[in-house]
Amino acid sequence: MDQDHSSVYKPLQHDQIRLVKFNRDGGTGGQTSAILEPFPLQGPVPPYHALSYTWLCDTLGVAAKNHNTIEIRNQRLPVLDALQPFFHALNAKAPLLDNTWWWIDSICIDLDNVEERSQQVQLMGRIYRSAHKVVFWLGRQSADQDGVIDFIEILNKTIRNQIHSPEEIRAIFQQPEYEPRWAALTGFFRRRWWTRVWTLQEYALPTSVEFWYGMRSVSRTAVDGALMAGDQCTGAAFKGTLAFRHGFNRRRVQRLYALGQGTRSVAALVAYGSCFESTDDRDRLYGIRALATDSFLLKVDYSLSVEQVYLNFAKSFIDYYKSLDIICFASLYSAASSGSSLPSWVPDWRARVDPLVVPLMASQSAKTHIGNLRPPEGVSQSSDLPVCYAASKDSLAAYEFEGSKLVARGTVLDTIDGLAGSRNSELVQSSAPDSTHLEYSPSAILKSVSRSLVQDRRDRYLRFAMPSEEFFQDFMCLCKQSISEATPLPVPKEFREWLDWTKPLRIRGHSFESILMDSKEAEFSSKSSSSAPNLDEFIMNTFFNRFFDTVVRMSLRLTVTHSGHIGLAPAAARKGDLVCVLYGCSVPVLLRQSEFGDSFTFVGECFLDGFMEGEGLEQPDLAERVFCIE
Repeated sequence: MDQDHSSVYKPLQHDQIRLVKFNRDGGTGGQTSAILEPFPLQGPVPPYHALSYTWLCDTLGVAAKNHNTIEIRNQRLPVLDALQPFFHALNAKAPLLDNTWWWIDSICIDLDNVEERSQQVQLMGRIYRSAHKVVFWLGRQSADQDGVIDFIEILNKTIRNQIHSPEEIRAIFQQPEYEPRWAALTGFFRRRWWTRVWTLQEYALPTSVEFWYGMRSVSRTAVDGALMAGDQCTGAAFKGTLAFRHGFNRRRVQRLYALGQGTRSVAALVAYGSCFESTDDRDRLYGIRALATDSFLLKVDYSLSVEQVYLNFAKSFIDYYKSLDIICFASLYSAASSGSSLPSWVPDWRARVDPLVVPLMASQSAKTHIGNLRPPEGVSQSSDLPVCYAASKDSLAAYEFEGSKLVARGTVLDTIDGLAGSRNSELVQSSAPDSTHLEYSPSAILKSVSRSLVQDRRDRYLRFAMPSEEFFQDFMCLCKQSISEATPLPVPKEFREWLDWTKPLRIRGHSFESILMDSKEAEFSSKSSSSAPNLDEFIMNTFFNRFFDTVVRMSLRLTVTHSGHIGLAPAAARKGDLVCVLYGCSVPVLLRQSEFGDSFTFVGECFLDGFMEGEGLEQPDLAERVFCIE
């Protein structure tokens, strides 16, 4: 806003908000007029509607502008162009103009006042929870989406009635005549509102909500039902779209919030929302704060730069939890890729990442200080989970901050020596001597490889240990079928490609291919086709599902260390990276020593078979070291 609006915006007390009421008669010259009044959130506040909308017009590339005004106290207050269609809809819904108070952020907050803006954002959770109703404004309805609200209602009714099985629902709605309706539904979820970081919490927090799409309205319950139907109709083009994920992710978060189950850490929420858009990158953290159970780690302050907000949050996490697990996110959200000034150990949340429910081992279900947003039915108390990565045992972080540097204590387990090739990376051949202190046993090596590929876990939420014999047999069966000239069973191309990239990698002096051949008679599974491994990546708790998660979705690479240990490393790993255990970090991490040896760069977390439960700290020959991570 270019001019002084001090007479419009009177100073607010600490716990106050402003509400706006629109007048039916309008202002001078037909100008829309309104009343803007402060109210205490904890005091007598009238019932009000809160508006959830986007500041940008729904046409891509059109920036937020305020060519229009409303009249308040005989002054003209600029309002966002994106609100004009909403005002038209509001005028058409005449009863809502009769004594209805509204909370609309760009009108009710003095955005030029940095201190007020910061304070009001801290109240967002209470504002949306206290609202009599929250309206989700999606904008004008597109001409090609006529009837989409009716289709949403049909899908919801079909799902809620529970008359039809999933197979019957697919048979009904995957008929060709429904293709235009699925296309319209995809367009509904492509509206800009669904892409914004802020609307993640705005979808989840309120109890009474309604979508407005042009002149039509629909309940959140109906939209949830349509998403459930879309999830079951796997053959419809809708489910595989980003639009579907935008809606389904919000539904997941809303269910977790409504049930009050488990923890919802800032780190897990911001990672889960990393595909969403934000005009101000500070809002990648601020915009999910009201959902988080550890929101106290994040003080809203718009006077700070983006980098300072991210750095302060990482420091606050480490100080409060005495854990270094937060730094593991820096491999996915890398400062180097964005060219920012952040140190390598601080996640740069500006990176756009296709979100996974469990993006890292540090997101394991057993540790609630990060945790993950698994479905409500999969949430249990962490003490009920039988397994937990604990590479540093129960030690607390031993660290100091020197400006933006993290000085941490720990130990070096080993050094990366070889890395299997991948779709985006060439093979890095190991160069360690043929003989190491580890025995050459094809069976032991292959079992270690199978454990590494699934990170020794049965499920993607990392709750249960890998069923060793079952998964090993599945792994060997896939290997056998991949190299067999006569292949009675199909092998997914993802596994064939991985095997081709991995065959040349030398482990303890022998290529992976020769290790397979050496074990062929003794170790290859003799499974019949009736007990062949499940090859559907969407069926959870199978070897192939876990392989698909780690190798395909997470782009992790099989690695061998100088001492011959086997593990799984991030795509950015290099030969010579140090495999370290830092006190207060649940998993081993890779550090890259600087040219002069006096500092280190953080690379990412690393699975190292045999060292995930503190075994490294039990070795007397491993000395404690201090790492200055820049």
